[in-house]
Amino acid sequence: MNELSKDEPTNVSDALKYQVLKDAMSDEYRSILKNNVWEIVTRPAGKFVVSSKWLFKIKHAAHGTIEKHKAKFIARGFLQKEGIDYEETFAPVARYTSVRAVFAIAATK
Repeated sequence: MNELSKDEPTNVSDALKYQVLKDAMSDEYRSILKNNVWEIVTRPAGKFVVSSKWLFKIKHAAHGTIEKHKAKFIARGFLQKEGIDYEETFAPVARYTSVRAVFAIAATK
């Protein structure tokens, strides 16, 4: 299979039939290593391991041609329970109103 149809693969075995998706998976893996996303630790007794999954996406240009093939490796963290598997969360996200306030303060100085 050389040509990837418009249907995105739903599992790794289907994706591995296409070189463009193998390349996308390699790019994602290199990015994960470069950004030190993982830290290998010993599993605490009585805790389960969060499973993971590959997601595949075909990005199309405005006129319908295939622009890019993407692969993302995600953790299925929704299976965790607060207070049991983790104590706190942190998401570095700036709210639009906060960004506007910072720019407004900076503009007055």
